[in-house]
Amino acid sequence: MTAVTNAPERAAMLRDLLAWLNDRFAPDGPPIAATTPLFAGKLIDSLRILELIAWTERAIGREIADGDIRTDNFASAARIVDTFAAGGADAHR
Repeated sequence: MTAVTNAPERAAMLRDLLAWLNDRFAPDGPPIAATTPLFAGKLIDSLRILELIAWTERAIGREIADGDIRTDNFASAARIVDTFAAGGADAHR
C-alpha cells in the first residue's frame, strides 16, 4: 500500500481504521468513533497496541519510527490519521 497523501485517501484510511477497530476491539460494545479515546477508554492496552501499530504501518506503507510509538500518537483513530498519514496535521512530528 502506498502512503496516504490526500483528503479522500485520509478519509478512506480513517473509515478503514474505524471498521478494523470496531471489528477487532468492540464487536459487541458501543462503536468506536474517530475521537473515541482508545487508551483512556481501555480499548487498547500494551499488547493490543502492537496490532494497531502493524495495521497503521500497512495502511501508510512504511514503518513507524520508534520515537513516534507513543500513546498520545495512538490516542484516537483521528489522532492516528493526523499523525501518520502523509500530509497530516502532525505527520513526521
